[in-house]
Amino acid sequence: MSHRTMDWLMPLGCVSLWVGLVLSEVGSFSRCYDYFYKDVEPHGFRYSNLYHFATLYDRPQRIPRWSAYTLGDPNCPGQAGEVQTKPRCSDLVCPQLAHPDESPDMTKEADSTLSPDERRSSQAINEDYEDTSYDRGHLNPNAFQCNVGRTATFTLTNAAPMDPCFNRIRWAKLEEALKRQLTGSCRNVGGKPYLVTGAVPSDKWDRNRPYNRVSVPSHIWTAVCCDHRDNNCKFSFAFIGENKEVSSLQIIPVEQLNTELSHLYKTLEPVNVFKDDCGFKSQKGQKVLSAIKEALYNTFQNFIIDSYSQLLPPAKRSKLDRETSQVMTSQTLDQKKMQLTGIGFLVSISSMADWHSQFETTYKQDNLACVLAPAAAAVAEASGISDTVCTLQEQKHLPNSRVTAQGWSCVGQACGYQGYAYSWCYTSDSKNWDYCCVEKCTVNPASKLYECPLGDGSTTKCSPQYSTVTVSGKACRADHPCGLYGERYFWCYTDYRDNWDYCCSPQDYCGYHNYDYQWCYSRDPAGSWQYCTS
Repeated sequence: MSHRTMDWLMPLGCVSLWVGLVLSEVGSFSRCYDYFYKDVEPHGFRYSNLYHFATLYDRPQRIPRWSAYTLGDPNCPGQAGEVQTKPRCSDLVCPQLAHPDESPDMTKEADSTLSPDERRSSQAINEDYEDTSYDRGHLNPNAFQCNVGRTATFTLTNAAPMDPCFNRIRWAKLEEALKRQLTGSCRNVGGKPYLVTGAVPSDKWDRNRPYNRVSVPSHIWTAVCCDHRDNNCKFSFAFIGENKEVSSLQIIPVEQLNTELSHLYKTLEPVNVFKDDCGFKSQKGQKVLSAIKEALYNTFQNFIIDSYSQLLPPAKRSKLDRETSQVMTSQTLDQKKMQLTGIGFLVSISSMADWHSQFETTYKQDNLACVLAPAAAAVAEASGISDTVCTLQEQKHLPNSRVTAQGWSCVGQACGYQGYAYSWCYTSDSKNWDYCCVEKCTVNPASKLYECPLGDGSTTKCSPQYSTVTVSGKACRADHPCGLYGERYFWCYTDYRDNWDYCCSPQDYCGYHNYDYQWCYSRDPAGSWQYCTS
């Protein structure tokens, strides 16, 4: 399979079924507008002044550029819960790909008037996929369609070579979760889902094949738009992933996908998959995306299976593989008594400004805190991904938290009401105690101070989990991250001999801030400041 210079891109137009056979209209999209958002084709996919997109079949590379489609009725016969015989792709051929003046009706291969050489010269056939390591990956998923519409997807003009692990695990799980969410959050509430799935050609080929005819895409992508008369119910987003065994899916706005596709396709004009943004900033879209992510990674087992190779750096992965092999092949250890410990998540940080932006965004949108770790700290060195990282932690207001409102660690018992109207816990064996947050610790717009509810109708000052780095760049003590701890400024102990140092406020970060030295506020709101080192 190979990548060849494009010299003929053939618009197939709409694909439908007439009397059991597939009709592919060549050269026009005039009957296809039902499949395009606002009746407008994606724009900017041109190559040598020819459109380079869905339902356009690239004869030299023998793959479709992309497919535009909508979601079929999930309740129709032949769609859900029924076994449907899949037609062999080779049973249906497109005569018009070899001769544009031929009938648009797809015919069974046995009934075709084309010679074998004519079929091979214009389109992919089954033998192109035989004895290769690639799946025939559908761009328009058969599970999204119904009855004869589903049958129409089983043609090689709707297929591109996909890596089996990518196609059967990552892409298949994505399609399943996407269909479920579009059915419940768009189609069933009066919306209409529009989808465009495409393949980016690459220079990859199978050197062991006697001929190299079919391009293997480097990337597969899908853009989604739910159109609705109520703009608050509209949403859009996109997915893109490399077509290889070790691959991770990016979930991005359609606007960002447009930019990425312009680069990948090397187009001379801007790419616009949809006519407008289709509500890409809507809260509804964020909720749908969260549900899709939850479906993809709803258990640690799924997460490890799908993301192990992407999230662990090569050196760390190699070390873990080696240690696992040594432990699991030991003849002296009882595997039933072993436990996996120390699982954590790190985010690579390029600058203090980058960290602060990540901290604020993650803190507001999720129940997570991106807690800064010092440069060259053991956690950063062990990660293998950056000198500076933040560790992801659950926020302190969540059930069974062991962190108090002002940052102390609970001793003995976790935060809870424990006989009182407010949440609290002991912070020492001497029965010292502190309040606990029952809702997120956030900035009060009036006072500009972090506060949180206690559960009895009152609030208290609090400090979010945000940093384990002092203004001098030292690491805080492991059990004493930056916080208020009864003071008006942020600080932490740096050892067990009661040595301490200031911390930058969570509303600020160490930087130049228009001066020729680095500094930050250590007290809210914008109170005393300290020199600092980043």
